[in-house]
Amino acid sequence: MKKVSPELRPFTSCIVNSKREQRLERKKRKILALAEVMQLTESDTGALPSEAVDSSESVEAETVAKKQKLTDADYRTLKAEVNKKRDKMRHVPKLRLKEVGEEALVKTAPEDRVPLLLDDIQGLLMHALLRTDSPMSPNRWAVMEKAAKLTHTTVLLVEGLTFDDFVEYEANFKECKKIFHNTLQIVVPSYRLVEELACVPLSDSLKDILVAEHGSLEAAMLACKDHLLIRKSIFNNIESANEGVKGEEQDYSDIDLPPGDKFPRTQLLLSPIQMINEDYPLPLTGNLQHRYAGYITTNDRYAPVTPKSPMFALDCEMCKTSIGASELTRVSIVDEQGVEFYETLVRPSNKIVDYLTQFSGITPDIMKNVSKTLKDVHKDLRNKLPPDAILIGQSLNFDLNAMKVMHPYVIDTSILYNVTGTPGTKSKLKILTKKFLHREIQSSSTGHNSVEDCSASLELVKLKLSKNIYFGDQWLQDRRNYHKKASRIGIATKEEVRSMEVDANATDITATLFGHARKKNKKSTIITNANNLYNFESYFGEAIKANDDVKKLLDFEKLSTCEAVVEKTAEKCLNYDFNLSCIQLGQDDLASDDAKRSKIEQIDGWIRQLFTAMSINGLLVVILAGGEVNQNSRMGVAMIQTKKG
Repeated sequence: MKKVSPELRPFTSCIVNSKREQRLERKKRKILALAEVMQLTESDTGALPSEAVDSSESVEAETVAKKQKLTDADYRTLKAEVNKKRDKMRHVPKLRLKEVGEEALVKTAPEDRVPLLLDDIQGLLMHALLRTDSPMSPNRWAVMEKAAKLTHTTVLLVEGLTFDDFVEYEANFKECKKIFHNTLQIVVPSYRLVEELACVPLSDSLKDILVAEHGSLEAAMLACKDHLLIRKSIFNNIESANEGVKGEEQDYSDIDLPPGDKFPRTQLLLSPIQMINEDYPLPLTGNLQHRYAGYITTNDRYAPVTPKSPMFALDCEMCKTSIGASELTRVSIVDEQGVEFYETLVRPSNKIVDYLTQFSGITPDIMKNVSKTLKDVHKDLRNKLPPDAILIGQSLNFDLNAMKVMHPYVIDTSILYNVTGTPGTKSKLKILTKKFLHREIQSSSTGHNSVEDCSASLELVKLKLSKNIYFGDQWLQDRRNYHKKASRIGIATKEEVRSMEVDANATDITATLFGHARKKNKKSTIITNANNLYNFESYFGEAIKANDDVKKLLDFEKLSTCEAVVEKTAEKCLNYDFNLSCIQLGQDDLASDDAKRSKIEQIDGWIRQLFTAMSINGLLVVILAGGEVNQNSRMGVAMIQTKKG
């Protein structure tokens, strides 16, 4: 290294000192900027901590900082405080919405808004309570960042107020506006809200924990809730199972299955969330309403689906028309006995430019004298299909979209069979038919035969019903085999593995959210003023009996007024990992605009009271749901917020 001459050293020293001072001044400005932004973050509960820290180097923040001067001592003190706050911010749990969640926000334009389902909110609550052990998660619509730092969860369920009430009286929710930055539209059932929220549904994303706790997937499926309530919330023309008895659903545990069925066919139906994820047309509001404009339901009134509901296999063929899209040209339906139930060619509303004969089997000669339109097909289906019909098909969503119809009960063979063992992968009908039915289809040079495809889909479903829920699904088989091998590697004892082979009719209260919580030594409480908790005893009765060991982990209180419920929840919420409080408004509370406005302002104050009573890093979820006092609305509101320090 070249030495600096003695006569130049004073000048070099001045330059070095000047650079050091400049760096120190930049550090001071940066600390001031950080402190400024953090102060703004603390006053605004909606700001992202990580974003706040990152934005500290922004031009705007530094402009503010340049107006102030720090001494060296002040700099060191402020730096220590900022580092302490920054460390604290890094451990703040926060709900981050995905695109699906953003679409459900109340502030999203109505024409673009797509509501969430109650099951989506339930997934968040399960994940908040059980973390990685939860059989559900909110991954479809949100991510709970730093979930392990959540201290406890409080849920306030308000029966009586709906989404329309929230929009109309939004100005009266003053405290809620200050607290919540995630306010979403949701689809809610009109009754049995507490049980529906607390009972864990089964879906294709089921985790190993359910199999381990219930002994087998069959037992878990029988123990878990039916999706009928949410299905009825979406298709509001589904009648009650027992006419005149609100909220009471039929018990299928002892029903005789149709010949050849080894388990209820209702277990093969796609859940409402699966239908949304697979782009099945559904009668929901907002974006989906516009997307499915012109669609009809296959029936004016539906009967509840049962293990004896008839199955019909459906397949359609399409041709390309002048609008650049494929339009319906043939509909084939086969009944459960394999007999042709409905068969017709359809004249598209636009000129056919490509018959796609190699796929559709449609030719110009076949279509020459066809006059039946899509509207005629709609009329035929409404007249012919039974009100509890189950439609079967391979990627049936494409057929229903081609027909522009919506149907609540569907079985999709592309989801039913999984030959790869990888969730989400689908095999073609031709491959499934060859592997499981040992015959070739779609091999004709003249194109597909829709009746042949119908028959193949029907036989695949009937074959699975004659076997077990694992048949044809490599992913489920792998999960079952994992538990059978668990004892070999020390994960489970031989007794635990043997218990996994219990009878398929077994049930267990671990089908409830509180049952799962109890398994993890999580303490829960239910506080309500509701008088009509349908089937409450069957869901939670065993867990709230006078057993000291159990009662320590699940407490239940029935109080006389809404005020008492809120007071008790605020008083006890820190003692429990999960608090579910349900206040049921009366008719007098909603009798007039003035009465409703007054009650909303009171509820708004109660919400502030609960939020204040919670600990730092607690999660508050408020659900406004119509319930029995307001059954005409299927839409509710979910407000979600974590409490920061």
